[in-house]
Amino acid sequence: MKNIPKIILEENIDLDREADLFLSFLHHPYYVQNRNFIFKIFPELEKELEKQGKERQIIKSFISKFYSDNKSEIHKIIQKSKNLLMEKSEPSLIALLEIMDYQYDKSVVYKAVPTILPFSPFGNNIFYFSILGEVKGKTDKNVLTIGIHEISHFIFSDILKRIENKKGIILPDDVKNYLKEALVVVILNQKPLRRILKLKNYKGNPEIQNLRVKKPDGSIKTFTDFLSESYYSIETKEHKSFNIFLEKIINILLPIAPEFTKKRIIWNKYGKKVLKEPKIIELYSNPIRI
Repeated sequence: MKNIPKIILEENIDLDREADLFLSFLHHPYYVQNRNFIFKIFPELEKELEKQGKERQIIKSFISKFYSDNKSEIHKIIQKSKNLLMEKSEPSLIALLEIMDYQYDKSVVYKAVPTILPFSPFGNNIFYFSILGEVKGKTDKNVLTIGIHEISHFIFSDILKRIENKKGIILPDDVKNYLKEALVVVILNQKPLRRILKLKNYKGNPEIQNLRVKKPDGSIKTFTDFLSESYYSIETKEHKSFNIFLEKIINILLPIAPEFTKKRIIWNKYGKKVLKEPKIIELYSNPIRI
């Protein structure tokens, strides 16, 4: 396999960049629930921001203190992450490329940057991996799992652009975001990646866990189960084709894209309550007809 990408871990902490990252997600126009996620994990930051002062400087001082207070543990996590990438990033990426039927036409290097945000954002060939869980003693996510999750998004975006250009369509943002997050669950639960990453029943992001669809035969499935079934039903003479699968799914979802926008409105309003409060669970999980 040619042009297997590389993941390079950035070990130095850039407080200015992280402060800007916090600030952007505290006021993000699309990912509005991230503000609540940040304040739920860091209620003391919310209290500090209620005081008078420059918002960015307060955030930067808060982040600096957190890194200072947890310096030893963070150093261990970064070294552990570096070793994990050296050991398992290449076989993980090979498995990902095989599952998604994807090849790079040139060498690509992805930069992995630690963050104490309670989620893991990504940009152009860069992904931030949250070390917050490991600092707090939770080890369910690590740099490799997050990296494969985020790199699958990069690949998805490239495949999607090709399909959109071919068909002369644009997939709306809400359905596109639900689709990419649900696809990660299908991808990471495939045997090769599940084995390498040591995953058991990977559920993905909270906004897709109670999202359901109603099939033409009347059966109701979670969105991820529906995608998984569809993935396994697409076969060519040689192998399952991810491109054919994705094009088929887009054909199904495009006419009902407004229904995903309705779900996004509910998610933006209630956030993780869609997993916890019965009435909101019922509202959010009311299936989308496909």
